[in-house]
Amino acid sequence: MRESKIALALLGILGFVALGFLLQTLKPILLPFVVAVFLAQLFAPLNKALQRRRVPAAISVLLVLALVSGVLVLLSMVIFSSANSFKAALPTYQGRLKAMIQGISDWVGGYSPALKAQIQHWKWDESVKVSSLPGFLATTVGSFLLFFNDAFLIILFLVFLLVGSEGFPKKLRRAMPDQAERVAEVKTNIEAQVRKYLLTKTLINLVNGTTVGLLMWGFGVDFPLLWGFLTFLSHYIPNFGAIISVGVPTIFIFLQLSPGKALLVSLLNLTVQFTIGNALEPRVMGSSLNLSPLLVLVSLIFWGWLWGPWGMVLSVPITSTIKIICENVTALQPLAVLMSGDEGG
Repeated sequence: MRESKIALALLGILGFVALGFLLQTLKPILLPFVVAVFLAQLFAPLNKALQRRRVPAAISVLLVLALVSGVLVLLSMVIFSSANSFKAALPTYQGRLKAMIQGISDWVGGYSPALKAQIQHWKWDESVKVSSLPGFLATTVGSFLLFFNDAFLIILFLVFLLVGSEGFPKKLRRAMPDQAERVAEVKTNIEAQVRKYLLTKTLINLVNGTTVGLLMWGFGVDFPLLWGFLTFLSHYIPNFGAIISVGVPTIFIFLQLSPGKALLVSLLNLTVQFTIGNALEPRVMGSSLNLSPLLVLVSLIFWGWLWGPWGMVLSVPITSTIKIICENVTALQPLAVLMSGDEGG
């Protein structure tokens, strides 16, 4: 009995490794497909609303596709232009960092010449180089731009998902005449809950990103579109996303503005994101997420390792979708309880 349990555990580990290898190998196909599935859920209400107004199914699908294509093109243009401008400005920020460290060194030297000598000996202005970021930025931004190059594949998947969703109930009744109603009910519940989560989360993130972008623009901070877009994407990741969307802009705000103004803008940015994330979002979303913090961290690491930056952004939506599916399938409900963040599930 003990040997069989060990063998089962080893098979489970091997299966997990094989699954990871498969997901990583099929990334060029699976990543666009997963995004297409989420987009289909987001835009399905619009598609159905158009058809309720007696718009032909083919025309309604084309209208949805045109809207999705426009969004993808706009996002790719924003990322590309902002990334290029940001990269071009990095040498300027490097000079400001050097001047800031020198100023701190001079100020400290007024109180402790020995400590000033130690700071200069460490050469912080050389070891902490803003100009060393282009390599990281090139990798990260390149991942996003390569993803947008797959927009055709996303649109192709989206076409089949939107068109196929219309005829699926009929196929289900023919394939499973005895259990069709139960399966259709489970499918409807899963789609409704996933759609509610995705729509609500996306709208809240849009409000958050837009507010941060306007705040940065109002105070004359460089690259407000970039910081707004970073906030929008980061807040798909609970807790950890807020650290990124507040911490990264703060560094560059202090390198651009005077200390007093930079502190004010950073505090306002923190206040806005804290208020939306901890006051508005829980009221709107309720307990629809309720994932274990440890599960969120493991999911972030796992999907980030597999699919890079986009994997990190999609990690929590994927995990939330899996939990919703488990909640609606009787045999998988214990797994949903284990995935929840508290004893109530």
